[in-house]
Amino acid sequence: MVVIVDPAGIPDERIAACLSTAEQEQAARFRFEKDARHWRACRTALRTILGRALGIDPAGLVLEFGEHGKPRLAPPHDGLHFNLSHCHDLALVALSRSGPLGIDLEPADRAGSLLGCESSFCHPQEIDALPAPADARAAALLDLWTSKEALLKALGTGMSLAPESVSLAGPGGHGSHPRLRGFTLRPLHHAALEKHVARLATPDGIAGIEVREFSA
Repeated sequence: MVVIVDPAGIPDERIAACLSTAEQEQAARFRFEKDARHWRACRTALRTILGRALGIDPAGLVLEFGEHGKPRLAPPHDGLHFNLSHCHDLALVALSRSGPLGIDLEPADRAGSLLGCESSFCHPQEIDALPAPADARAAALLDLWTSKEALLKALGTGMSLAPESVSLAGPGGHGSHPRLRGFTLRPLHHAALEKHVARLATPDGIAGIEVREFSA
């Protein structure tokens, strides 16, 4: 399941009730209050969604962090896997009991900023396959960036595994790197994502993904 969240719509009183002291302290380190508020709202939505899925108080959830910083639920709730991605106006929370997953969300208008950055995250095979016209090239680059973010978050490495070492070119487009075998990459479509690009990496074998909007 994937839940679409509008962070601006989450009431301040819910934020105050959900977050741990450590999370409040982390938010306080943001330079600008609007960024801190956005982060707190996204974390509140994550806790609320996880709490509802588990039937427990969101404030009582204990989160742990993997070697590369990926959050996870502490036992006995660690059978529920999740991942969060957010941009300036939306957030996505993905849930699965079938294994680790990763999600990435980007505003569609970010595409042009990736022109000229190909070698920083594209495999040479991918660069060779990129279209020449600027608009099409930019769109393809954003798709690659978002897809790789989702896959590497599912793996749990983030960008510690160099994205330019991973090629999504060729049949399937699920990742040629041996550590990425076993994941399926999926585009996400919903009316609320019309101005965004979203990709989800799940364990192989999941038949379908339910996409719903968050209700505070």
